Amino acid sequence: MRRIGHALASLRWRLTLTFIALLLPLLVLLAGYQYVTLRASLISNRVGELQANLNSARRLITAKEKALGAATTGTLLLCRGHPALVARAVANAVSTVTGQTVQVAVYDSSLAEEAVAPVGASPPNLDASALQQVMTRGTRSGAEQITTGNGDQLVVGFPVAVGTGACGVVQLSVSMTPITDVLNAEILLITAGGLVMVILATVLGVMLTGRTLRPMRRLAATAEQLAAGDLGARSRLTPSSDEVGQLAGSFDHMADRIQEAFTAQQDSEAQVRRFIADASHELRTPLTALKGYIDVLRRGAGREPAALDAALEAMSNESERMRVLVLDLLTLARLDAQRESHPEEFDLNATVSALLNEGVPGMPAVVQRNFTPGPLFVRADRGAVSTIVRNLLVNACKYAHGAAQHWSTAVDAGWAKLEVRDEGPGIPAGDLPHVFERFYRGEKTRAREEGGSGLGLSIVQSLARAQGGDVAIRSAEGAGTTVTVWLQLAPVPPPLPTD
Repeated sequence: MRRIGHALASLRWRLTLTFIALLLPLLVLLAGYQYVTLRASLISNRVGELQANLNSARRLITAKEKALGAATTGTLLLCRGHPALVARAVANAVSTVTGQTVQVAVYDSSLAEEAVAPVGASPPNLDASALQQVMTRGTRSGAEQITTGNGDQLVVGFPVAVGTGACGVVQLSVSMTPITDVLNAEILLITAGGLVMVILATVLGVMLTGRTLRPMRRLAATAEQLAAGDLGARSRLTPSSDEVGQLAGSFDHMADRIQEAFTAQQDSEAQVRRFIADASHELRTPLTALKGYIDVLRRGAGREPAALDAALEAMSNESERMRVLVLDLLTLARLDAQRESHPEEFDLNATVSALLNEGVPGMPAVVQRNFTPGPLFVRADRGAVSTIVRNLLVNACKYAHGAAQHWSTAVDAGWAKLEVRDEGPGIPAGDLPHVFERFYRGEKTRAREEGGSGLGLSIVQSLARAQGGDVAIRSAEGAGTTVTVWLQLAPVPPPLPTD
């Protein structure tokens, strides 16, 4: 029973039963309409037969009167003062024509019963109002079903017409049993047909809804796979324009986004772990050196002025290296937190010139400047752009020591372009794809001795992208290195109105 209840609670069966619940009233209405229509048709046909029987009886009476040489027909005799005689003749004639299956009652103009047939029969009587309407209108009455001791009877009154009026009523009654038998048989057929239709509709409904809901089951199975950790699971349903097809497309798109987000989260967590490990390693080196020099001084080296000066100088260098590293780490942390920047419009040429004039340790003798004529206004965070220029300058002086540098600015496809090219040794092809990675250094030993942390270009890239721009690098061993930074141009102010 639990399994049956679970099956009936499924969407497949709920939809099927809903369809059946909608179908049943329609079948009932159709069956009721068919029953009423058939009953009316059968009664109408039976009334037509009674009319035909009465007409046949009239022809029979007319033929007998002619054979006897009568001057008038039976209808006229009934109207001319011989009602009882003619009533018996009409009743017997109708009874003879119908084979004793129809009971006949004849009423005169005063609606008094004059004769019945067969002899001794007790036919049901129409009420006086119905008989009076037949007399007044000169048309037959409606078919009435009257219950008697012998069962239901179908009773109809016909006028005995004279010109446009009537002088009597012939009432014919017949048993409703044949009609009732046909209707009962029709009810059985309709009931059996309805049951067959309901069964077929249920079977077909279950099959069709099962086929329609098959993609839903596939989506449910895919969702379970996703919940189990299989982020590559997809429904792979054929796209379609119906609601199920749209749902499948949205589901697969959602799964793609979830997988991308999860992968990005994993990459971010892995990057954070590498970052912490690299930062710890980089900080450990100067801290270890400082602790070593302190231990040396504690052992008495501080009493010798030369040794003391050398230890303090080394400690100062390591402290400066650690300070620069911490500042770089704070810069990256602010960029990762996506803190709000403060863009403003300023002249890129003036900012770069000021920083080149300020210089850094190890500046080469040749620093060429090829800036655009006039100011080049950009919209960016001035401090971020200054950090970008300073890091590029420090890197060029550090890794291309003494080599000439060429700084230039230009407008390139709607962007402000800042480019620095050095004539140094270049970057090996194996290191070039990794230069923007944090803590990556192609020459680790040399970089540590000069105080490098491997964060300079990472900061440049993060700052450039935070301003809505980007950075690229080109290099080859023995051919120097070129770094290009793109920044957003400042909006062009509208021209001043002229008088």
